[in-house]
Parts: sequence; C-alpha cells; structure tokens
Amino acid sequence: MACFLLPKTLCSELENIMARFWWQKKHGQRGIHWCAWKELCSSKESGGLGFRRLDQFNIALLAKQAQVLKAKYYPNSDFLQSRLGNSPSLTWRSIWAAKKLLKDGLCWRVGKGDRILVWNDCWIPGTILHGIEQMDNTEIESVSGLINATTRMWNRGLIETTFPEQIAQKILQIPLTEVEQDDFQV
Repeated sequence: MACFLLPKTLCSELENIMARFWWQKKHGQRGIHWCAWKELCSSKESGGLGFRRLDQFNIALLAKQAQVLKAKYYPNSDFLQSRLGNSPSLTWRSIWAAKKLLKDGLCWRVGKGDRILVWNDCWIPGTILHGIEQMDNTEIESVSGLINATTRMWNRGLIETTFPEQIAQKILQIPLTEVEQDDFQV
C-alpha cells in the first residue's frame, strides 16, 4: 500500500471483507449491522472505531513516500514541480498520484520570500488567496516584495493597501527571521 496506488475497486473489496469479518456472528453466518461502515471508519473521538478508509490511507502512505523521495532526489529543487515523464515506472506513477494531496497540505514558511508567489501559493496560515480580489498593488508577485529588505520587517503600509484587513493582520503576525533564510514548505 505504501509503494503502489491500489485500484479503488480493490480497496472497496478489501473494506467489504473487513466489514463482513466485523459483522458476522459465526463463520459463514451473517450478523446484524448495528451501524454503517462509514461510521465505523470515523475517528474514535467522533464516535467511530477508527478503521481506515483504504483508498485514502493508500494515498496518505504514497504522500509519505513522496516526502522521503523528495529528500533524496530533490534536495535543492521542488518535488511538486516535477513532471511525470514519458514512460514512468509504476512506482513513480503511484507516488506522483499523491502529489495533489501533498500540494494541498503543504504551506510555505516565509524566509526570503523570493520563492513564494503571493497569489498562488499557500503561505498565510489558515487562508487561501485564490479568489480574493487583488487590490491596488497587483504588480507584487512574490512575498519578498512585501518585506523591507533592510529591516527584515513586513512593509505594513503596502500590506494594508494590498490585502483585506483580516488577511493583512494575519500576514503581519507571521514572524520573520532577522537573518535571511530560504523559504521552505512544511
């Protein structure tokens, strides 16, 4: 499960086998279904038993493998910008399938700000900038344009005129280091 993308039909069949095992009275006898399998798959805190949805678990394991491969094969570049290629191996195709999950879950930690696109990347905790109407300063592309290079502080006036008030406050709360560091994703 951690190396290959399993077909959804196979995941569904495996979940059916687990459900039958869970609900049967004796070998070969059907039991009573006290609640839906979907409810059993919810977390224990939510009243379920914490069973995993196998298709989602498969993608999560592949995303973990992608992080390992990124550290080994993409130490100085971005795995998320990688291409599938012309004739990829089954393993690479499977791991590449988890790329969207990784992309949705990663957020940039601001360093220099030169690698982070203001309007396209996730860099403000708890905020998505897609669909937000750009205000006056639409020429700003990277986050480095919002940072005063000499003082290493946010350019408060520029941020307040560029973003809605709530988002501007969230940006101003993001800590900046005194010494320039590279941006990285967490």
